[in-house]
Amino acid sequence: MSKQQQNATGSNAESAASVEKRQKDRFYNPPNHSSKTRRQFQCCIAKEYYSEYSNLVDSLHITPRMMVHQKCFKVNNTYGLTLSIKNTGLFPRRINITSDSPEDTSISIPELDLHRYLDTDETLEVKIWIRSAVKRDINRRRHILVECFHPNIIFQVPIIVLDKLHYPSISDTITFPSCVPGNKTHYEMIIYNPTKERVRVRYRNTNRGLEINDNNKDILPPQDYARLLLVIQPKKLNVYRGFFNIKFGVLPPKPVMFVFTPKSMSVHLNMGSVVFGSTKFSGDETRMVIMCNESPHEVFVTGRFHTEPAAKEPSTGEDEDDQISNKLIDDAISMHSALIFDFEERASVQDVLIDAKAVKHFDFSMPNRIGTGSSAEIMLIFRPTYDAENPLPDDQEPPYFQRTRATFCFTDAEECIESHYVIMAGLIEGIEMEFHPKVIDFRKIYLGEEHCAQIKVLNSDAVPAKVEYKDCTDPDVAGIRITPAEGFLLEPCTRGIFNVSFYSLYPARFTITLRFKVQNGAHYKVPIKGTGQPVQLRTFPQLVEFGSIPMAVPQKRYMLLMNPLAVPITLQVKPTDDGEETPLVLNIRNSTDMLPITVRDPIRHLQQVHEELQSHETEEPREIRLTNSMSEVLSIKSVQTTESNYSLEFEEEVMEPIPQMAAHLLTNLKKQKIFDKSETDRRVIQEALMGLLNTKYFSVFTKHNNYIFMDWNALPSDPREVFCDNEIIYLRPNTGRSITILLVPNKAGYFHRSLSVRICPAVATPSLDSSDDHPIMKTLIKSEFLCSKLWFEYNCVVPEIVWSNMVDLSHRTIYAGEDYDFEMTFSNHSIIGVFLHYDVVPIDMTFRDGTWKFFIDGGSEITAKCAVTFRSLGSTRLSGLVKMVGANTPYAFHLFANVLPTEIRVKPMFVHQRLQVYEKSLVHFYIDNYTPTHTKLSMRLKDIEFQYLTLRGGCLAPTGQSMYTTLVSLFTDPDLYQNTMFIDLQFDNVMTIPITFLVEGVPLYFEPDIRQGFDAGLLYTDTKEQFQESCYQHRFPIRVINKGRRSYRILIIRLNTYGPGANVSSACANNALTSRFDMEPKNLYMSPSGENQLNILASSYVEGHATGDFLLQVIDQKYPQRKHIIRIRTSADFVDVQLHWSPKQVIFNYKRCEPLKERSYVDTPFLVNSCSVPIEKVILQVTGPFKIKEYYEDTYEKEIQIGLGGLERKEIFVMLKGGASKQLFCRQIEGRINVMALGKQLKSLPLRVSIKVPDVVILQPDLVLFDRGKPYDTMINLVNQGCMPAEFKWKRLQTTEIFIGDEDDPEGIAADLLSEILRMLDYDFSCEDQPNMTLRYQECRCQFRRFEKDGDLILEILDEVINELDLAHKPLLYPPKIPPADQEEEDRDQSSSSVVRETISDILNRLHLESSDKWSEASTEYCFASRYIYFYEKRGTVDTDLECKLYLPHIRRSREMRAVFELALIGGRSQRFTVTLINLPQKIKFHKDSIYMGIKPWYESFGTVVRVSNLTKYPLQLVVVEVKKPPPKSPMEQPLEKRLVDGYCKMMTSDMMHLEPLGSDQIRVKGILGFSESFRHSFGAMINNSDTKHFCLRGQGVMPMLDMASPLSSTPLTTLEIEEEYRLLQKIYHYEIFRSITEVDEEPNGERCEEEELQVEEIASVTEDFTLLSSSEEEMSSERQNQHDLQLFRMVHTYVMVNNNQELPHGTVLRQLILAERYLRRLRLKPELYSVHQQVYQSYQKIHKAPGFKQPAMVKHFTVQPIPCEQHGFVLDLGPLTRNTLRRFELKLHFFGPGKLIAAARTAVRIPGLYVDFSVTDAQHADKKFSFWAEKCTTLEYFKDKYRNMFERLMDAEQDPKLKHAHSFDLDRMVKHQRDLTPKDRRLIVEYYNSLNPSVYPDHKHHFTLAKIFSGCLSNYSGVDVTMVGLFKPESRFYEKDQLVEDYLYIDLHMGPTLPVLLKGLIVS
Repeated sequence: MSKQQQNATGSNAESAASVEKRQKDRFYNPPNHSSKTRRQFQCCIAKEYYSEYSNLVDSLHITPRMMVHQKCFKVNNTYGLTLSIKNTGLFPRRINITSDSPEDTSISIPELDLHRYLDTDETLEVKIWIRSAVKRDINRRRHILVECFHPNIIFQVPIIVLDKLHYPSISDTITFPSCVPGNKTHYEMIIYNPTKERVRVRYRNTNRGLEINDNNKDILPPQDYARLLLVIQPKKLNVYRGFFNIKFGVLPPKPVMFVFTPKSMSVHLNMGSVVFGSTKFSGDETRMVIMCNESPHEVFVTGRFHTEPAAKEPSTGEDEDDQISNKLIDDAISMHSALIFDFEERASVQDVLIDAKAVKHFDFSMPNRIGTGSSAEIMLIFRPTYDAENPLPDDQEPPYFQRTRATFCFTDAEECIESHYVIMAGLIEGIEMEFHPKVIDFRKIYLGEEHCAQIKVLNSDAVPAKVEYKDCTDPDVAGIRITPAEGFLLEPCTRGIFNVSFYSLYPARFTITLRFKVQNGAHYKVPIKGTGQPVQLRTFPQLVEFGSIPMAVPQKRYMLLMNPLAVPITLQVKPTDDGEETPLVLNIRNSTDMLPITVRDPIRHLQQVHEELQSHETEEPREIRLTNSMSEVLSIKSVQTTESNYSLEFEEEVMEPIPQMAAHLLTNLKKQKIFDKSETDRRVIQEALMGLLNTKYFSVFTKHNNYIFMDWNALPSDPREVFCDNEIIYLRPNTGRSITILLVPNKAGYFHRSLSVRICPAVATPSLDSSDDHPIMKTLIKSEFLCSKLWFEYNCVVPEIVWSNMVDLSHRTIYAGEDYDFEMTFSNHSIIGVFLHYDVVPIDMTFRDGTWKFFIDGGSEITAKCAVTFRSLGSTRLSGLVKMVGANTPYAFHLFANVLPTEIRVKPMFVHQRLQVYEKSLVHFYIDNYTPTHTKLSMRLKDIEFQYLTLRGGCLAPTGQSMYTTLVSLFTDPDLYQNTMFIDLQFDNVMTIPITFLVEGVPLYFEPDIRQGFDAGLLYTDTKEQFQESCYQHRFPIRVINKGRRSYRILIIRLNTYGPGANVSSACANNALTSRFDMEPKNLYMSPSGENQLNILASSYVEGHATGDFLLQVIDQKYPQRKHIIRIRTSADFVDVQLHWSPKQVIFNYKRCEPLKERSYVDTPFLVNSCSVPIEKVILQVTGPFKIKEYYEDTYEKEIQIGLGGLERKEIFVMLKGGASKQLFCRQIEGRINVMALGKQLKSLPLRVSIKVPDVVILQPDLVLFDRGKPYDTMINLVNQGCMPAEFKWKRLQTTEIFIGDEDDPEGIAADLLSEILRMLDYDFSCEDQPNMTLRYQECRCQFRRFEKDGDLILEILDEVINELDLAHKPLLYPPKIPPADQEEEDRDQSSSSVVRETISDILNRLHLESSDKWSEASTEYCFASRYIYFYEKRGTVDTDLECKLYLPHIRRSREMRAVFELALIGGRSQRFTVTLINLPQKIKFHKDSIYMGIKPWYESFGTVVRVSNLTKYPLQLVVVEVKKPPPKSPMEQPLEKRLVDGYCKMMTSDMMHLEPLGSDQIRVKGILGFSESFRHSFGAMINNSDTKHFCLRGQGVMPMLDMASPLSSTPLTTLEIEEEYRLLQKIYHYEIFRSITEVDEEPNGERCEEEELQVEEIASVTEDFTLLSSSEEEMSSERQNQHDLQLFRMVHTYVMVNNNQELPHGTVLRQLILAERYLRRLRLKPELYSVHQQVYQSYQKIHKAPGFKQPAMVKHFTVQPIPCEQHGFVLDLGPLTRNTLRRFELKLHFFGPGKLIAAARTAVRIPGLYVDFSVTDAQHADKKFSFWAEKCTTLEYFKDKYRNMFERLMDAEQDPKLKHAHSFDLDRMVKHQRDLTPKDRRLIVEYYNSLNPSVYPDHKHHFTLAKIFSGCLSNYSGVDVTMVGLFKPESRFYEKDQLVEDYLYIDLHMGPTLPVLLKGLIVS
């Protein structure tokens, strides 16, 4: 659309506010489905598809491809042709057809707007005609240009005249279609060879930007054409002009000029017209239109609907059309390869009519912008809108066709405009109404007689509907009045009733149709039919014709009896000439049930009584007039009917003769609670009822009982066939009554019968209840008794049934003992139904549905569903009888079949195994049912001595079911055992399976078991002399047991012995004999089930490991030639004696200044035996000034002898001699205890004596502290460096106070004024001689406590002093509170009145006069102690270190107080301690108090430097620590270690820092941000332990994640997951997480925010969901109201989230928060999960902490370590997968950071034929340094079995736990997948499963890695689009048919969560 048309459309747009609002709602911020991939992947799949040459060029079929005319064109002649264009591509293509000769070539496309796009396999017929008015260049080469878009290409269709054309024809100039830079533009040019010879074609192209593709065809065939594809890919917005040469054979080259003008913006829509289906007013339907932005920048989208009919511009072709006469068209010359057609006379046929009022039924929704090279979707909505004010036209019938046009305008920042439009059309289904009845049938009525009826109208639609009566056909035939005339306005599901009053005017059959119109709906017709007849006095009908009717089916007809007289009459009808027997009554609705027949129970014959008969039923008269009570009862009974199958009023009919007394009796009995009575009462009532029921009144109850027990063969010979109403009927004048005639035919044939009628006139009596308008007639007519007959006729027929009595099953495979279904069909070709049943049924024949009685309707057929089982083999025949009710004889039928026996397959068919004795063998026999039968079998063994079967029989289903049984074998002695297994099938079929077992070994067992070797354990070495004398100190008994049933003999042979250090594998015999093993006895005889003892002997004199080999030869006494060899190796570890001391040494501390110098020093070390073998004799000797003893009661000796048990700890007493302590200064004296055991010298115990003296050091002798605004205490650390505790005492030497500031502060001024004021008080104080007024005030306050009561007097004196105070002459340097901004700064020494008032007011506020009545407490020592620096404790003792508490008073600002103390030490040297107290406003300064670290991934560490400066002239000592939050209330909320979760900071510099005066230093901090969205860690600097200064580190730690951008369905959430996510959303939105990342406006009452935030938790005025707890606003106080308003203000701002992170959209922030919160919650609840999280982080640190230069990581060997967190999964349903066919799929992923895109795709098992790869095609991500790796498609696959999905593998793992990671398909049979393979096989598996990457997850070692992506970028980034391309080719050897493919594809993000994608598919052939 042009810009002018767009402005015109915009000016006609709807101006209503609702329309504008709806238009605003149509636009939204796009989800940015950007496809920033590689070059081969485009913005949409359609462009990617058509970017290939074959799809771009060959998928568009243009017929004819070129048009050749043999003769010249003539002037003013019309040449017509049809151009056919067909799209065979997979996606629609936009087509634009133009001509390069518009002056004489016209193109006509009917309804062009609907055919701008060609769908797949759609053909477009384009009508083209040529008519030239001038002769100049009339035979030139013309072209029809077919342009396609996205990508852009022009197909050239030349129109060539062959006359005078002798050389090849080409175009002189071509113009390429416009496109944006970066895209390609194509032009397909046609070269035609008119000659009869082949011509060689060569091209010469000197333009670098132009590509020429001729498909390698350099030969032009004769009289044929060739296609030449030209391609240009522009890089810039420049006009491309040039030429290229084409040379034909030897002719000179022909230049072809080309022009290409690129454009800056291009947008493509994938369709141009959308047709919706039929939709109701309450429904809607949506379609999606994809718009692709080909521009290199972002474009903005606006859309608007067409609002009024487009102005019909005068067509340029109308004049030409007028000139074209029919003769010209008839004389049109047909061109070669062209078809002539009928030309349109108007060009307007190309236009599509647009209804301006149809806009309200359509809507659209789309994003307001599209990113570069991306696509977005426009949702077109067809939502029919019900408008009561503007209904649809009444002259139209639904469905209503609606069509409109939506125009979308695309603009960019440079104000370039491009517009596209989409034609939308849909059908609106009209409002549906239901009219009842459908037909009004008055039947026969008299002329002029008014009849009334009702037509019910129900609105069954979902919108209101207005319905009104319109008109009727033939209004002259009858009179009609319908009310209400205005109709009804019906809401949904409501109804209205039209009252119809009708009378007929002509005596003939009439049919009149009433028409009702539903607004926005259709016309509904209700026909009224009947027959008008003159008034007659007769019965209607005169003859009741039943017609042909079936046997034993009740037939009901009505007869109307009219009263022709002027007086009331009574009637009674009775049947005549009827039988006495009970008829056979059958039910056609349920052929197996009998019916009780009464007159009240009309059972209709389904063959004749359908909807037509129901509508023809005579309607009972509504009005009933009664004359007496008896007639009233009878009349009421005569009109009560029921339409049910069974008579509900049968009981009433038999109850009529019962007197009223019986009815009352029954009613009263029903009301009584009989079962609540006693036993006697119940018996009496029961007997009374039984007697009552036996009376004649109740005998009528049982007269119909025989109906339900009747047999179908029991047709009576004299049946009672006619039933009718036999009560007396009362008829008033001109009234009538219908009676019911019920016929039950039981005899076949034609019958003409009658009913007798008795007619008696009645005398009318006055009735007070009469509602007649006319007076009661009193005429009395006397008449005789009148009798008449009512005739009826019927024909009872038994029709002929067509069926086959020979059921041949020989062609089917029949097995004995199986049920086989077959069907017998009975066809009834007549119109009469018949009852049929099986009279005689074979024994093995059954009916599948249990039905063996049938009713066959006329003209229909029924099928008997039968089943039969054959018990005999071979050819078999079964016979039976079928009988029809009413037929004379039954009919026989026969079943023929060839019966086969059942068959099974057993695997294995024989057993041959080798076993060891007492080895349990399990042999599984798999039995498959190879016949589709229920196969029963039994199994047994011939010999069951050592074997048995677990299952001895079974029954196999016919579906190929299998079973297995297990042969369990256990043999006690070696031998050859043979057995036979018998499988007995039915029908004398027995199978045999031979079984053979070769049993080896011997049943000898040893306790302990020495077959695998005997280890004697740890033994002490013997002496060499004992060893040489063969004296064994170690003996071990072995128990030998014979569990067999035969005798055995054992011969023992000693082979060799290897001592410690000997080479076991060496064949050399020169090893020294250092150890020896032996066995006794050498010969053993083992009787059956007997036992014996064997001794093993060991000895060695060398420490170490020794082994000995023995050979046990076992001889079977039954078969002496059989010998079994058992090789046994014995071993032992010989060690020497090992004793050690605990502790390793003993130290005695001797203090020389101890008062008791002669006391003894005793210590008790332990001597420990490390071995479990006891030692009998140990000798201890002591050296030095020490003595020892073993027990407490022993005496101290220099040498003692003791014994030690195994692993015993022996206490030894050691005493220090008193004379050994010499006067030494911190010296040591040493000694030792020597140990001798088993003749060897062992490790000794060192003994030491230390002499102690004190030495105390003050850690900070010169301490500088700062004032805190109030007195406080500090600790002075003393360290004792001496050898003993030290006693000390503090002495204060001096105290000084000086002023160090520039000017005083207001607090100091107030103190001075207070001193002057107190000096002016005239009190007789004894302390008046004190010159210091402050001290005088303190002394007076201490001494005179009585002045507390006279505070008012002091205040009066203060007022007087202040009034006389002259501040003008006081040297006060006091700044004003708020200096005026517009006033120049005055001299501060000047004192105006305003300054005086402000100064006095501020001073009085600072004096706190309200506390003048309270006096401070006096010091415990003196009154002025609080003004000085002193120690609380003056003396004490220092052991190792001690803290002395020092009192520091409050001093004035800019003051310094210095105190000097002396530390006197008893027994040591004294020291001096100086403390300086300073009051300064600033001490240190940080360069930045708050440092923002930015947004980082949770695992990446950060580092920062904080500069700190000393602002004082004193040296400062800083202690920098992290200020941590208090621990949570509940210890279960978080784990003890949460550094990796919440982030942490770690100081890299020392926490203690020394600052020189006016110096500076740096603080280095490192850490990670964790998962904290609001990371904030504060550090506090303690300045000289007296003042603090803080700085904080802020940042945001996020969890990077991969998000699914493809439109896949997510896996369903469980109830617990939904509840958990709901709770997380509550937590996120309620002041916890988004508070830190949300910007709000300034809150009201800003000065009270700090106080109010403290009161939020205390004042519970607003709950979690912001509901007010107060009952009303009037009850709230003003403070509470303000609090409520503030909370409401904050609550409103919580709903407006402003994202500080500009790289991520809001939805992503929320998804990342939910994922992080869910993961944090699991970390808190599961400690084991946190440990795994720690391992992941430690593995990350291990990679990045490697020192030195590192090679860049290779993507193949890089380990992708995800955190143990999974995102919500998605489902990729691949649908049916054809075997041996490649399936390609793509997954669009988006990386949300910040972080690094390092990811891998893995599966739990190796899936055959599945390969995936990652790709990032956007050029802007080149700096990310992406590298990719994927498993090659050519990799060998070592699969042996079929594929098993994840659920099938779980079932496999239940059978064999080894299969948990051993997959159903693994290595081939040569290398079976086990867990104990050889190193070669293990290496093969490792290589195959890519387990070279050491993952922290044990399960991941078995997973298969398909592809990886690695980023070598050093910086973090976000917003990368990744495409995962998957190829899946299921091969037949790995996949079975109907195999369900179901496995998870895990996409792991390095240090991020895992995105699971469930792959689903079904393998088809």
